[in-house]
Order: sequence, then C-alpha cells, then structure tokens
Amino acid sequence: MRLPIIPLTLILTLASPSLAQAPTPTAEEQITQGVMLNSNGESLIYKDLVGIGELQVALEQFQQALTIFKKYGAKAGEANSLVNIGYVYFRKGEYRKSLELFQSSLDIRRKIKDRQNEWIPLSYIGEVYVNLGQYAKALEYYQPALAMIKELKAANPKDASYSTSERIMLADIGAVYFRMGQYTKALDFYQQTLAMQKAGDDKIGGIQTLNNIGVVYVNLGNYTQALASYQQALTTLQECCSNYAGTKAAIINNLASTNFTLGQYKKSLELAEESANIYSRINNTEKATKQEIKLLYDYLGQNSQALQQIASRANVGDAFGKDSFQFQGRALNLNNIGQIYLSLGKYDQALKLYQQALNIYKENNYKSGIAATLNNIARINANLGKYPQAIELNQQALTIYKEVGDRTGEGVTISNLGQVYQKQNQHDKAAGLYQQALAMHREVNDKVSEAATLKFLADTLSAQNQPQLAINFYKQSVNLTESIRQNLRAIPTDIQKSYTETVAERYRRLADLLLKQNRPAEAQQVLDLLKIQEVNDFIGKRRSQPQTTVVVNTGQRGSNTEPQPTQKLPLQPQEQEISQKYSAIQDKAIALGQELTKLRQISSSARTATQEKRIAELVKLEQTIAAEFNKFTKTPAVVALVKQLSANSGQENLNLRQLNSIRDNLRQLNKKAVLLYPLVLEDRLELVVVTADAPPIHRSVPVKQTELYQVINDFRQAIVVPYKDSKTPANKLYNWLIKPIENDLKQANAQAIIYAPDGKLRYLPLAALYDGKNWLLERYIINNITTASLTKLNNKPQTSLPTLAAAFTKGDYTVAVDERQEVFSGLPFAKVEVDNLAKTIKDTKVVLDKDFSPQITVPQMNDYKIIHLATHGMLVSGDPESSFILFGNGDRVTLKDIENWSLPNVDLVVLSACQTGLGNQLGNGQEILGLGYQIQLTGAKAAIASLWAVSDGGTQALMDEFYTALKTGKLTKAEALHTAQLSLLKNNSQFAHPYYWASFILIGNGL
Repeated sequence: MRLPIIPLTLILTLASPSLAQAPTPTAEEQITQGVMLNSNGESLIYKDLVGIGELQVALEQFQQALTIFKKYGAKAGEANSLVNIGYVYFRKGEYRKSLELFQSSLDIRRKIKDRQNEWIPLSYIGEVYVNLGQYAKALEYYQPALAMIKELKAANPKDASYSTSERIMLADIGAVYFRMGQYTKALDFYQQTLAMQKAGDDKIGGIQTLNNIGVVYVNLGNYTQALASYQQALTTLQECCSNYAGTKAAIINNLASTNFTLGQYKKSLELAEESANIYSRINNTEKATKQEIKLLYDYLGQNSQALQQIASRANVGDAFGKDSFQFQGRALNLNNIGQIYLSLGKYDQALKLYQQALNIYKENNYKSGIAATLNNIARINANLGKYPQAIELNQQALTIYKEVGDRTGEGVTISNLGQVYQKQNQHDKAAGLYQQALAMHREVNDKVSEAATLKFLADTLSAQNQPQLAINFYKQSVNLTESIRQNLRAIPTDIQKSYTETVAERYRRLADLLLKQNRPAEAQQVLDLLKIQEVNDFIGKRRSQPQTTVVVNTGQRGSNTEPQPTQKLPLQPQEQEISQKYSAIQDKAIALGQELTKLRQISSSARTATQEKRIAELVKLEQTIAAEFNKFTKTPAVVALVKQLSANSGQENLNLRQLNSIRDNLRQLNKKAVLLYPLVLEDRLELVVVTADAPPIHRSVPVKQTELYQVINDFRQAIVVPYKDSKTPANKLYNWLIKPIENDLKQANAQAIIYAPDGKLRYLPLAALYDGKNWLLERYIINNITTASLTKLNNKPQTSLPTLAAAFTKGDYTVAVDERQEVFSGLPFAKVEVDNLAKTIKDTKVVLDKDFSPQITVPQMNDYKIIHLATHGMLVSGDPESSFILFGNGDRVTLKDIENWSLPNVDLVVLSACQTGLGNQLGNGQEILGLGYQIQLTGAKAAIASLWAVSDGGTQALMDEFYTALKTGKLTKAEALHTAQLSLLKNNSQFAHPYYWASFILIGNGL
C-alpha cells in the first residue's frame, strides 16, 4: 500500500498557533513537480519491464504531469508526457490510442521547432505501425527519424546517446525491410548496425544483429553465410553473455531451421529440442523477457527514453526469430519441430505443434508468424488430400502477406496454392499461379523459392505433355540451384551431401525427360552436375592444383584441373528464345507487382479514388498475365520453337564441344572403347553410351530402382562367399546393364568399357556380370572412372616402373570404425606379395611393418611410378572421416590426409587389401568414387582398390599376375589387371571364383 506524501509546508502550518495559509507554489515549482512526476513514471516503467508491475501507477503520474504542463503552457514537457502516456497505451496493446498521443507529441515538437527531440515521437509512431503490420507506413516515420538522429550526432559528436539511438533505428529499419521480404535492404541496414555495435563494443547487440543477419542470409539462399553468422553469434554469447538464455535458445532455433532446410533432419531435431529445453527451463517467457531487458539495462548502465525503446522494439529480438519478445522464439521453435514431424509424415503431431504456434502468434498479433503457420497447416491438409481446407488456409495467409506488404511471403503462398491445384491435376490453374509466384520471387531475389517454383512449373508442363517447355524450366531450376550450391563449398561435406539429396529430384527429372526426348548428351551433363557434387560431398573442400591425372569426366571437359562445382546447363538456341519471350512476360508482371505493392502500402483510408481505381486495374492485369502464360505456351512462335527443338534434339549433340572431346579421346585409344553411363531412375534404368564414331545413344530398361538395388544387394551377398553361386543375380544384372546395349557394343567393335556408375551400381564390379555362358570379363576390359577432368584417355604402357612396395605383415591393431571396434591383423601373404613384386619389377623398394609409417613412407612416394600398399584399408559408406588406410606401424591415414599428398609423378596407387565397409546396407558408393577421386587429385593417374575383403592368398596370386603382365611394357594398367583376372579365372582353379578376381577395380586413367 502506498502512503500519501504530506508536503513539508502543511506540517509547519499545523504546528503554528496562527491560522496562516501555505504560500501557493510558483509556476516554476509546479513545472519542476511535473518533471519529477515524468521522471518517476519512467522509473516505474523500467520496474514494470523487469517484473514489478507499476505500469498503471506510471500512467497516473504521466497524466498528472501532463495536466501541470498544459496549465502552464510548458510545451516541451507536454510533448514528453504525451510520449510517455502513449508508450503506456502501446505497452497495453492499445495501438490506436497510443498513435493519437504520439502524433500529438510530434505536432508539438514540430510547432516549437524542437528538432532535437522530434525523432522520438517519429520513431514511436513507426513502432506502432510495425505492430499494426503496416510496414511501409512504419518506414515513412522511421526514415526521417534516422535522418534527424544522424544530423544530431554530427552536431554533437561527444553525446554517445545519439550513437545508441542510431543503432536502434538502423536495426528497426532492417527488421521492417526483413518483414517486407526485401532481404537485400534488410541486410544492408543490419550490417550498418553491426559495424556500429562493434565500434561501440556492444556485444549483446552485436550478437542479436548477427542472428538477424543469419536469418536474412537463409532467406537469400546463402546458407554458408547464415551458419557462419549464427555460429559467431553463439560463440560470442557463450564467451560474454551467458545469462541471455532466451537469446541462446533463439539462435539455436534458427540453426535448427537452417539445418532442416539443408536436409540435416536429425541435427535439426536435436537443435530444436535443445532450444525447446531452454525455453522450458526459462519457464515463463514474459519473465525471461523482462530478465533479459533488465540485463540489457544493467549492461548499458543507463535509463533513458531512448534505451526504453530498446526494451520495446522488435530489433532487440529479431534474435528471437523475427521479433523482440520470447513468445516469438517459442512459436518459431514449435514451428521448427512441427516441420520435422511433417517431413516424417507424422501429421497429427505436426498439426498440434503448428496450432500451438498459431495461438501464440495470434495472442501477440504477430501477422507474419500467423501467415507462415497458416501455410504450414495448409501443407498438412494438402498432403492429406483436404484440398479445400488447404486452399482456404493459403488464402488467409495470402491476405495477411498482402496486408503487410511482404512480397516474399506472398510469392511463397501463391506457389503453395499452385501445388495444391497441381495435386488435383488442375494444371492450367497451377501454371498460372506459378507464373505469378515466379514474378514475385524474382522481384525480391528469392532464389531458393524461385528454383523450387520453376521445378513445380516444369512438373506441370511435363504432366501436360509439353516436354520441351518443361525441359526449359527444369534447366532454369537446376541452374539456380547450382548457384545456391556454389555457396555451400565452405560448409561441412555432410551438410553439402544432405542438401544435394533434398534437391536431387530436379536434376533427375530433367535427365529423365531429356533421355525420353532423345537428348542423352544433355542428360549426361545434368547427371554430371549431380555426380560432381556427390564426389565433392564425400571428399570435402580441396585444394585446386594442376593434375597429371588422365581420366574420363563426362561433365566439364577440356581442363586438367579440379572441376569447378558450379556450372550452368547451356540452353539450346530455341530454348534461349523461349526464355527471352517468357522473361518479357515476367518483366511485365514484376513491374505491375511493384506498382501494386507501392499502392497497397498506402493505408486504405488515405488512398485517393484514382489510387483505388489503379489498384483494381493492376489486380486485373496480374490475373491477365497469369492467364497469358497458358497462352504463351500455345503461341505460334513458341510452338514453332518447340517443334524445332523436337526435330533437332537428336542432332544437336554433335555441336557440343565437350562431347566432341570425349569422342576424340576415344578415337585415340589403342583399344576400341565406349563410355557406359547408367542413370538409375525410380521406374527404370537409362543406359547412355558414348562411342568414338556416333552421337550418344541411350536405352531404357524397365526395372524399378527398388528391384535393381535388391538384386545388387543379392549379388554382393553371394559373391563375397567363395562357395556360393553368384551367377543368378549376376545374370539379372547383365540383362539390365549390358544386354540392352549388346548391339551397340558390337557396332562400335568395343574391346573396353569405360564405366561411370551411378548410385549403388558403384558397388558392382562390371567384370563379374554373367551372360548365361561367360563372365563379362571374358569379353571386355573394364575401367572405372570418376568425374575428374577429361583431357585425353590414351596412356602408353611404360617399361620403367620404379615401385615402392609397403606391407603390414605382423601384429594387431584395434581401430574404431563407426560405433564398433575392428581388429586388423598383419597379412602373412603380404610379405610374399611384395617380395614377389620386387622380384618381378626391378627398382622396387620394400618397406615393412614399423618402417611402413606415414612419416617414413609418404615423403618417398613421389619418387616412384607405382605405390603398392599391401595393408588394410576401409572405405566407410557415407563417412569420409572414418575411411582410412592402415599403415604398418598402426597409424591411420584418412582421405582428408591424402588430400595433402602430392604425387604428380605417380602412375598408379594400388591398395591391395582395401575394402568397402558397408555396414548393414548399401550406401550410394560415394566412398568408392571418393577414394579414386582423391588419389587422382594428388596428381597420381589411377588407383586400384577392392570392393570387398579378399583372401590374403588370393590377393597375392592376383597381384603376382598383375605385375608380371605390367612389367612387359606392352600392356596398359587396365589391360594388365584384365589379364591377371582372366588368369585366375581360367588357369587357377583355387581362385577361379569371382570372389577372388572381381573385387579389384581400376579407377582413373588406365587405358
């Protein structure tokens, strides 16, 4: 209970025996009393912010002060009180009332020409409009406020408060641009804010701005920068400001969301749960917010009207997702976990979480959050086939995005609507919506959404039997995706890999359609983009250096350096013309959309009749342009171009420089060779064959991916047991992979097959396929390749082969592989193997056991043409960090360690006891490609490795035959391996089973 304050003058009067009255306070004293009331009220607001709850008492004091100031005509005090009273109503959520009070204060400041304080009501009015969702209107007040602050700062350089206020305004404006989907502008303002925070050693402010910048980068599709910003924010937070639990939860929240986008679902869930646990520990979001505000005040050590804004502004908390108070963070956390459940098909759990998030956003009137969550709920309904409900929810979200002027959200929602109609086979309707969405994506530079919508549009065109147009839009989607993937090179390879998996369907659908249209060379290029990324995903970021490697790469050609991961699919001349015509429609749509957005930013009450009429015209024009897309696909000019594409698609391959490079190199080989490039699709297998003398051809094989992979698995299980018969699965695989191209191989007079396998086909030794009578080994030399650069294939045999032969022959070493412990023992036959090698090839140096260490062996390697390592190696599926070669002293060398080797003089690296560790199921074979690719990146021309663990004796027998054939100087590496394998098959009954001879494959330049 508050006690009344008895004025000292009244006490003196009661003590006197006379009836004299106290003197009336002067005007100056009354005004001083008003100032004190204002000051006390501001202190009470501070207390309310940190949890004491004195907001109503503060209001009463502000109102008393206002009465005094009005009575005595103290205009500056009146303006100050009006701002304070307006702030109380703002805190209560009575925005219209607060707006009137702030406007009155602003009118007074302008009337008395109080330039020094005019920015304060301006900034508060801007904040009200932010909370009303009228972002364009907010900018009309924020921007002049910022200009005034800068002017005052220049005139008063010693007054630090202006720098503080400038930082606040910059961040506020950045937040508004973010909410409007104008990410480039948002980034600019946030970066200005961050620079000031660093200069002023404002660590917590810098943390929150870094988090905001991370969110912007996500929306720009620059995930590498986003992750770096989040991590920097989190690291700084842990170093300086560990009390900010809510801020930590928010950053982790955003990391969870980004990891989900990148396909890191397990990690995303772990992060989302960690964030949720922090919010649970905080227990009360309001209490947590107040605690952080108190810490902020303590950190700054001041209490002023400017700092008061920090506590109330969204800029404090874009660290909590997109807004200041922690309800935003908790709601975002619920949405993130819901998204994970949605991806797992657990719709009930996802819907429950989305509904909780929606309720939080509605309670706090956060419109962008409401719209985003409505879209999420709509996705669930669409997946469940509840299309009317999904459309209604999307329409509600669209209305909100239009109201707040968020063109990014508007574009995403319209694209979502298109997907709902597409699910119902209403393709014309879907295509029109995609057309609208694409214009909006391009307007705001939303590359991520644009790439996705282009793919959806292509799907629709394909379903409408317009394959040539579909190819055009698939290509645009893939090229945009490549520009996004370029920015991922700096992040961990497992994240690159998971992101590639989330977008791989775009590439495969395009390749599928190109093959159906008899355009195999272009299909090759598409698959190469995917394969190059698969290799880079496995190996990680590498140095770029000149290579002496000579291998086949059916992607980027003509260079002998590491292939660049970012390439673009070229458009055919007709496709370029189609794209230009389509872009003209898009440009018109973008211009109309920008004009419409600008007019919508004017509040309905302030619009003129002319403006209202123009809005109606623009809406109608947008609808007309949407319909124009369907007309576009049927216009005579486009139809003619499509016909040209159809007519020329079988011949345009002849003009591709890269294809010519492959064919020229095939012609230079001593052996007649073809390139076999299989593409595994869900419903079939496509075989692309490149020969020296004809355009690429392709053959479709009607086998489902699941059936193909099951037979590969059956084959693997049979072939690794010497007494089992692997001929049945080997024959099935032959019928799918070789039989359809038997005639093509015959026409080309092929003696060798250069094999560029896809997916799980990489676990398959082509030589061990069986035609019913013979193994493929008996007919063809096989040379596996990676997607390193192609310059030439011809590789003359060498007569001088100085060799370094190292072996692990005795002892035992325990090594952790994944979550298990593996014991590797010395290989008794390895000693015989390297001794025989030394007898076979002169100038062979033998290194054994303890002397076979990385420290001793690696520095010598480049002095030799052949490096032979008779030791254990393990290529672990999908995990390059666990893949290794075991040296004789027990040290392990991983693929990342091999990255640092330099072997430009080396012709061949043989890993004679290497094996692929598959665990319980087949991966996608990246570890096999990764080994060969990494060996080639060191400068070595080729590698030999095994697909499974072969017996010690069998390996020794094969290697004896291999080096005997190689030393003649008449055979290439691939020919020597082929000869050795044939010898075991035909002349050595003990090792005739393919278990012994088929395991070893040559990767790289072996012909």
